[in-house]
Amino acid sequence: MDPRVIVVLLSVLFLSDLISANEECPANTIPEHVIEVVECSGTCFEVVKPFLSYFRELKTAADKSSELKTHLMQVLKEVEIKDQLIDTLNATIKSKDEQSQTLIKSKDEQIQTLNSLIKSNDARVRAQSDNEDLIRLKNSEISERNNEILLLNQTINKKDEEVTKLNLKVKHFEELQKNEQKKYSDEKDEFNKKLINCSEIINQNNHTLIEKENEIQQNKEDIQREDELLKEKDKKVQEKTDEAKTRDAQNSLLTSQINDLSQNLTKANKRLLECDEINSCTTAEKGIYNIKLPGVSAFEAPCNGSGWTVIQRRMDGSVDFNRNWTEYRDGFGNVTGEFFIGLEKLYHITQSSQYELLISLGKVDGSRDFVKYDNFKIGSEKNSYPLESVGNYKGGVGNSLQKHVNKRFSTYDRDNDEWKGNCAKTCGGGWWFTNCGYSSLNGRFYKDEKIKDKLFGIYWGSWHKFDYTVSLTFVEMMIRPKTF
Repeated sequence: MDPRVIVVLLSVLFLSDLISANEECPANTIPEHVIEVVECSGTCFEVVKPFLSYFRELKTAADKSSELKTHLMQVLKEVEIKDQLIDTLNATIKSKDEQSQTLIKSKDEQIQTLNSLIKSNDARVRAQSDNEDLIRLKNSEISERNNEILLLNQTINKKDEEVTKLNLKVKHFEELQKNEQKKYSDEKDEFNKKLINCSEIINQNNHTLIEKENEIQQNKEDIQREDELLKEKDKKVQEKTDEAKTRDAQNSLLTSQINDLSQNLTKANKRLLECDEINSCTTAEKGIYNIKLPGVSAFEAPCNGSGWTVIQRRMDGSVDFNRNWTEYRDGFGNVTGEFFIGLEKLYHITQSSQYELLISLGKVDGSRDFVKYDNFKIGSEKNSYPLESVGNYKGGVGNSLQKHVNKRFSTYDRDNDEWKGNCAKTCGGGWWFTNCGYSSLNGRFYKDEKIKDKLFGIYWGSWHKFDYTVSLTFVEMMIRPKTF
């Protein structure tokens, strides 16, 4: 409020207090010093009175204004309280708004979920519609099945009627059966009595039979032992017979060979006495001759009378063919019996022209067979006397030399074979070995044809089914010119 207004108000209030005091107080109570002042107030009062009235009204208005101010303060306090309430309400409303927003979001999510469920449900409804079509088809089929079931039920009913009739027949039959069973039971009792009597008789007979069977079994065992002894004796007799036959065959063969050798020896001695000398057996009679070839010293060799020159013979095991390289190169043995002509001689002979090779083989049982090759040739010592060629073959003993072509000659002291060991040592003689191969005609001699201690003998695999437990008992190798 303006300070000037305040001063005016205070002045009015002071004057009004004075006026009131003048009216209330008696004349004799006024002090002297005051009377002096008031003496002129009567004149001035008239002048100031309108102003005082105005001021009095102002004071009244001011009092009223004070009341209004007090009321206003109360109203302001109430307004302040209302504002606080309004702020509280606004905070509450804000919280409610946030909650509402959260709820709205949640509802939106629920709405989206419901939409997806609705879509899924729509799909299910469509699927259900398809299923309803299937259900209608199935219902149609079920209806047809029901009709069939009705027909079957009718059939079953008919069968039930037939079964009922049959049951009646069965009951009748059971009654008959009971009667028969009763009759049978009586007969059975009678039969059991007879059976007991028969069982006692049978037991007595069985006891007797057991005793007889024991005696028979004992006799059978005695007979079996006798049979085994007889079989052993028969086996020994058979072995002895086979041995005798073998010996007879060997003796017959040896006798024949001895006769031949004796004749050859006689002729050879005659030729030696006459100092005959030939360059091949193509024109010679059967016998032993001195053969003279270019580059080789004259040597003895048997001729068979048909143009063939014998180059190797095995017949009785009298000569050991497990020889070293030098002996196989030069030759060894007795030309009237077992011998080998020598690789160096064979080299010069087969290199001079085309030669055939005839091999005659024999077994311990006296059987004989042969094989003939049309182009037999070996190489020089420089190349270890390889088997260069055999050509085509024919004969009953099979072709067990072809696999040895281009293989070098091996002895126990010069291993040229393809095996990790030494085939000449294993087989007991020199040969054109591969991996010990299909044939070896210079191997160990076994008179009974059976090898021992897994040391191979004389074999020609294709003739004895490659059974290397067999060893041949006769070999004769011969050559002659192809043009003969």
